Amino acid sequence: MKTVEIKDVKIGEGIPKICIPLTGKTREEIIKEAEIVKNMEPDLVEWRADCYEEGANSEKRLEMLKTIHDRLDKIPLLFTFRTDKEGGSCPITYADYVNLLENTAKTGFADLIDVEAFFDTDRTKYLMESLKACGAFVVASNHHFDRTPSIEEMVKRLETMDSFGADILKLAVMPKSEEDLMALLTATVMMKSRSDKPVITMSMGKTGVLSRLCGEMSGSSVTFAAGIKASAPGQIPAERMRKALCLLHESFT
Repeated sequence: MKTVEIKDVKIGEGIPKICIPLTGKTREEIIKEAEIVKNMEPDLVEWRADCYEEGANSEKRLEMLKTIHDRLDKIPLLFTFRTDKEGGSCPITYADYVNLLENTAKTGFADLIDVEAFFDTDRTKYLMESLKACGAFVVASNHHFDRTPSIEEMVKRLETMDSFGADILKLAVMPKSEEDLMALLTATVMMKSRSDKPVITMSMGKTGVLSRLCGEMSGSSVTFAAGIKASAPGQIPAERMRKALCLLHESFT
């Protein structure tokens, strides 16, 4: 597998990297959260910009981005604006979504940028190329908060993200049974032979917790853990996550 290397963090090898989201609504909340999360020493930090109540103001949003970037220092930053269609806080038009991501990439403050790959499939590849030209790595994503697609559909979606030119492929699904959890893990394992890019997968909620822990075996390169609070169902507190991943790693080596 190819690795994506950002600020001494290699995504795609060894223990799955821990990413902690920032989900504060106000500037004060986000700054406080960033300081607490930095002390947790995650491998990555995600800013969920859709949670920021003044995010519609581009000047304040970019100022907030710079503040987060500066406070995190050497910790890579993933910028995410999760749309309401995929479980986020805000509705947005595709044109505004493109402008938001491109303006973010141009600042150089976001090391990785999340792109919802199926928002507008006719233009996804062009958007990813534009972001990469600015020097950002692209995480293609797809989220299903109401179901777990079939193994075939999940694999196809990940392969489509790969074909768009993303650097990292991410899929999150909601299980309704243990069989759904196993389907997600099977699709993840299958991608090892179908793409050389890092893959991130997760089965959400209590039923899917195992998927957040066994990435070193299944092939999921990053796991999202809760800092002050979770940004999605089933996230484990970061410190507990780190201990569990290290324990499992010792069993594999």
